[in-house]
Amino acid sequence: MAFDPVLMIMQPRQIDESINSLKHNIDIPKVWFRAYTEPQVQAQMNKFVKKTKFSHYIVMGDDGVVSKKAADTILKYGEMEEYEVFTGWMNMHIEADGNFSNISTVSQGILPKILEDSGPLREEYPPWIPMRWVEKQEGVIQITMANYAMSMAERDIFLKFPLMTHPNGCSSDHHWSYRLQQAGVKVWTHPDAFIKHLRRGWQPLPDNWLVGKIKPKTIFDKMWLPREFYNV
Repeated sequence: MAFDPVLMIMQPRQIDESINSLKHNIDIPKVWFRAYTEPQVQAQMNKFVKKTKFSHYIVMGDDGVVSKKAADTILKYGEMEEYEVFTGWMNMHIEADGNFSNISTVSQGILPKILEDSGPLREEYPPWIPMRWVEKQEGVIQITMANYAMSMAERDIFLKFPLMTHPNGCSSDHHWSYRLQQAGVKVWTHPDAFIKHLRRGWQPLPDNWLVGKIKPKTIFDKMWLPREFYNV
């Protein structure tokens, strides 16, 4: 099958710096899932995967700034069959002084279990690897957390492991990554796949929320989709 990827962008907030980077640095079809709650957007993306037949699907959050170098790296390695899931990686957050945190979103440990009544606590995650360690590596790195930083896989992976949240409606990236890990599906990244994370401290960006303010909408960029998607 020909390499035919599509980028699925979750957009609960209007974050222009991220939006502009996605528009200008990634030259593949894009779908913007705008103003959905996290459980809603997981369901919409699953529906999109089932109803379309792209070779690869890429999940992207709303608070990452993607360079052309990072996008090209992810597309290059993500196309290779030996890398079942390939993802970008990020700084964990931005400190009060404007500098990147010392730790990254990269982990190589066992992820916390999925619970029946809530998502995992921050302290339950395995150690996050320092930014400098990731930057100094040569070549691909096997990791355990696909944190929706252009997380890319073939269609069959998304069909076998559909996206979903924990019962509290959050942490869908952990839910997906945990199930992949338990099934033995390997996740990979590369030092050149760095994506700037705009998160300030341990709290999400507080402004520009679209959820609850406008009607949820799926927006298509330069592509054809089944008719049913136009009235989501």
